[in-house]
Amino acid sequence: MSFIDTCTEMLISAIKNGSVYKQYCIALEAVNKIPGLKEQVDDLRRMNYRVQNEYEDKNLYEVIDDLDTKMEELCKIEEVNQFLEAELALCKQLQGISTAIHQGINLDVPELS
Repeated sequence: MSFIDTCTEMLISAIKNGSVYKQYCIALEAVNKIPGLKEQVDDLRRMNYRVQNEYEDKNLYEVIDDLDTKMEELCKIEEVNQFLEAELALCKQLQGISTAIHQGINLDVPELS
């Protein structure tokens, strides 16, 4: 195993042993305990992804309103709210790690905006 592989495994272990990941796992378990709830959350997440990446339709405002309504209803369920907050915290942590790695190795990528 290379040094990079070893460090990668150590980073994965550190993430899994961290409070952010543990909170995510607890929140995911709570959502999974309620029959059908995880499927509803996943449908909402898929819809959110599609709105951000696929829709170029004139009815975009209607789709976003529908998404907001569904999000508002599901977030009234405490387990869903906690799961989405925990997932966001974990994603931000992973994004921060990725950003630190990219900045640390000086990858030469042109400005894209």
